[in-house]
Amino acid sequence: MSLLQVLKLPLPPTPGTQPATAKAAASGKTAGAAPKNEKLLQAAEAWRQTHGQANERIGALKAAVKSHCADAPPALLQEIEKGLVKLDDVLDAVDHRLADSLATAGKAADDGARTTELLNAKAILTEYVNYVKGGPLVAHIDQNPFGVKTGLQALLAAGLTKAAKVI
Repeated sequence: MSLLQVLKLPLPPTPGTQPATAKAAASGKTAGAAPKNEKLLQAAEAWRQTHGQANERIGALKAAVKSHCADAPPALLQEIEKGLVKLDDVLDAVDHRLADSLATAGKAADDGARTTELLNAKAILTEYVNYVKGGPLVAHIDQNPFGVKTGLQALLAAGLTKAAKVI
């Protein structure tokens, strides 16, 4: 019995064999990929939830505006409806592309594919961050005069921050 066996240490590889970490590296997979993949999939789901919450908050603002203007003439109500549709532009600008990209990266079979998709996710994230920070519509929604505290900018920023930490 060798000293390595007594100490219950792994035996060195014999010539012609590769250790497990070398085999994983040769196949493009790493031992830490599984936890990273799971975090990416969780981040994708978290972004979908953030988007859903944003949708609910915008819906609450729309309902408040409609309630406030319920006594308006029909022609004015039609114009108000047209204006409220524009609030959905926020959800169109910060859509599900980020979640889709994170999920694709999380399901990637190898490091190369994951890295490529993470670059795509990072570009989408940057686009979203710039929109949330500089988009006047987000600020306008948060400063609405209808008593609805949307906190949309903070919500979206928090969701994007979570995604950025995983990327």
